[in-house]
Amino acid sequence: MIHTLLSLCKQSFGWLGTCWLVFLLVLTGCTDREEQYERPSWLEPPIYDVLTERGNFSLYLHAVDKTLYSSILKGAANYTVFAPNDEAFRHYLSEHNYSSIDEVPVEVLTKIVAYSMVFNRFESARLGDVLSSSVWEEGSSVKKRTSYYKTLYRETIDGKEQWVVDSPADVTAVLTPYKYLPILTSTYFSQGKLLPVDYETFFQGTAYSGLHAAAGSVINKDIYAENGIIHEVSAVNEPLDNLDEMLKANGREEFRNVLETKVGDSYLFMSYLLGENTTEVYKKLYPDRNISAVYCKTYLNLPYLLNNEDYKGTETATTEQQGYTLLVPSNEAVTQFEETVLARARVEKLSDLSLTTLGYFLKAHMVDRIIWPSQFANEQNTNGEFLNGEGIDGPRLEDCVTGSHFASNGVLYDTKEVVKSKYFNTVYSEILLNEDCRTLADVAFGKFFTGDWLIELTKSVLNGNKEVDYLLVLPSDRLLQMDGYSYDEINGKFVNEDAKNAGLSSVDDRLKRLLRMCIFQRTKGATELEDFNGFSALGYDGYGYAVNAYGDVVRFKNNKLQGLGNILDGEEVEVEEMMDFAYNNGRVFRIKDEDIAAGKMLQYSPRKTGSGVAAWTDPTLYSRIASYTEQNSDCRLFKQYMDRVYGGSAPSFIKSGTFYTVLIPTDAAIQAAVTAGKIPALPAGSAEFSTEEKPLVERFLQLCFLSGTVVVDDGLPYMEPGKNKSLSLTTAYKLTAADVDLWSANTLVDVYKDESNSLKFRFQDIKSNNWVKVEGTDPVSPVRGEGKSNYMGPLSVIHAVDGIIWFKTNPQK
Repeated sequence: MIHTLLSLCKQSFGWLGTCWLVFLLVLTGCTDREEQYERPSWLEPPIYDVLTERGNFSLYLHAVDKTLYSSILKGAANYTVFAPNDEAFRHYLSEHNYSSIDEVPVEVLTKIVAYSMVFNRFESARLGDVLSSSVWEEGSSVKKRTSYYKTLYRETIDGKEQWVVDSPADVTAVLTPYKYLPILTSTYFSQGKLLPVDYETFFQGTAYSGLHAAAGSVINKDIYAENGIIHEVSAVNEPLDNLDEMLKANGREEFRNVLETKVGDSYLFMSYLLGENTTEVYKKLYPDRNISAVYCKTYLNLPYLLNNEDYKGTETATTEQQGYTLLVPSNEAVTQFEETVLARARVEKLSDLSLTTLGYFLKAHMVDRIIWPSQFANEQNTNGEFLNGEGIDGPRLEDCVTGSHFASNGVLYDTKEVVKSKYFNTVYSEILLNEDCRTLADVAFGKFFTGDWLIELTKSVLNGNKEVDYLLVLPSDRLLQMDGYSYDEINGKFVNEDAKNAGLSSVDDRLKRLLRMCIFQRTKGATELEDFNGFSALGYDGYGYAVNAYGDVVRFKNNKLQGLGNILDGEEVEVEEMMDFAYNNGRVFRIKDEDIAAGKMLQYSPRKTGSGVAAWTDPTLYSRIASYTEQNSDCRLFKQYMDRVYGGSAPSFIKSGTFYTVLIPTDAAIQAAVTAGKIPALPAGSAEFSTEEKPLVERFLQLCFLSGTVVVDDGLPYMEPGKNKSLSLTTAYKLTAADVDLWSANTLVDVYKDESNSLKFRFQDIKSNNWVKVEGTDPVSPVRGEGKSNYMGPLSVIHAVDGIIWFKTNPQK
């Protein structure tokens, strides 16, 4: 045989010697013109003849003879044939109640034979590899392209049977969507760290052996022939359905119905295009079928095309290397999900929901790569959610799946339940589904927050975030409308003419802030808030305090909330918890109907008492400090020091739009600092500080302005955001001290919780190796009492403290 001869030559003479030997043989064999065209005696017979000589493929050859592939297997070609032996064919005939090959329809035999023929010659050692740019990528191939492809077929469209082809566009030539045969090799399993169960789950009844062609084991490999190579297999393989075809099976109707959702005459996720060119192509190809119209079928608005045999996913892989995964819940599970969602959304049918909402559900059941059984528990769908709802510590495949099937373009799992999605189980789901948010709030979230807060509000155990906990005060479209907002669908923008006419620079920025005022980010087991009832033992007249997702402080008591704007307007916003659904990452509250009717919503600006642009913007921090000292007679020295140094106006180091925690020492604390010689006494009358005194006063004042985070005294063990036991906040003071070699250095204050969950503030030491250049003095604490600490400002909070932030320098000896 030629293969054996060449192998011996390579061993004896090497590649170069072998080439010369072949060249000489050709020359000596071409002396006579007739001999030149004679078949060499050392050439292997064609595939058909090799199978005949073997003697145990008579049934397969009988099937071949009844198709058009007989001449191909006898002629010049280059195929890898996975030939089922007679035992495999007898089993197939028995399983399908045929007594002989002659009873099997020719159409079925044609499919079997064509599907057994893979393009190109693949020795067993290369069946798990892919040839890319003349380089073999070892262990990366999971399937091979066969000679079989599905052509024109019939499908019901709008109640009428039509001719259909799988194509995203009208075509001018016959389509050949070749189907792929799964080839499961030990090299592929080793490369992908797969287990025997990854084969046996799909092809039950066949033990994993290291080399398989779909349901058959390769029991005799590398049988060489003139026109290819043969691998004997233990099973007859009919062409596998693709995912679209599999969805037509019983038990999958409800999921398919979602895919076939229509609004009016248009499908949301499918398309049947009447192909004028396609019709003409197939009229000529099948003149006896009386074809009048051919529709091109494809899928829309999904991660992949269910009826596409070629891989077009996000993985950098060829069709040989990858496929898709589809999870199909039971009819009962889909029906139950629909009933729940329709009730929550208060609509009658799926088509009343948005394309985006339905798309979230479908995408939760799709993955654009093959998910193997042994890796199921740790895999996520295209929404980024665990398929089992929990991840590696969650249910195994057998707990979730009732059936596992290999498709020609991927794998399909029948599941007991729908895949839980963050879009239907988190607090965000209420914004998505609730009719009170559908017109403005949900549109705004989709427009403004897709990269941040939409992601945050959908964090939960479903995507590996087990500690997140949110409180959401449901933003009402009606309240946003009463605040002046509407949405211009034609131009795709939000409009607020009242705010614009009052001089507000950005109506979008205000809307973003109003929405984020309704979000409170917490941590389970650390900073959870079960409700908005407040904290009677905290020392603030029963009020509790929390910083929302924008950085504004909100206080609450008896489920009545106030932002800074609400306090200035003298109103409270009463809420009640929504108890009809169990959210997996927090709680949702709605504003009571009577407060909605009165136009009450969480506000950072005095909408009802402010005039002009002041009604749409928050007051300045300086004005809030002034109000604070007016209301607290024992904390007035601080502002007097400030006004004496900065001329009665806001210091330049206070920056608009910056988050501040402001520490105002009590008058007693300031007097104690004066007595200790840390700061000078306030000059009598209107006298100015001396040149030597002024820098000390500026240092004292600037060390009281901590920027970066708004820290409230809430009595909880950690500080948000981020479950922090301590924080380092930058002060407004730049330190220059030649004796410790510091020049305009940033200074920080450590903020931390003590054992009783009380706040502490201390100047952060400045060190250089073992040298403590600057050492903070004793920490200071907030003075509790309503209006004393937790006094709300614009993106800020003011605390009365029992001492001043101070430090000393330690020159190196």
